[in-house]
Amino acid sequence: MEALSVRDYRNNLAASFDRAESGERVLIRRRNQLYALISVGEEEVSLSSAQQQRIYELSESIRRSLAEVKQIESGEIDAKSAKDFINEL
Repeated sequence: MEALSVRDYRNNLAASFDRAESGERVLIRRRNQLYALISVGEEEVSLSSAQQQRIYELSESIRRSLAEVKQIESGEIDAKSAKDFINEL
């Protein structure tokens, strides 16, 4: 199997992904290092319970922050300076 240069890979991205999707391992050479492009499939990708929990926590933090921004915009709570936010950290 011949390895593609990064330039050849970049110029033929769609064809390289099609080859990987059909089960072929596509090798790419970059600075005398070999990399492989392979199709993983959705069923092989899963998150650990710790990763799922972290995603949930981040989502909740974003929701709370958005709610706080809306409260600031409506005047329900006072706006904070960037310095105040940093000091809270």
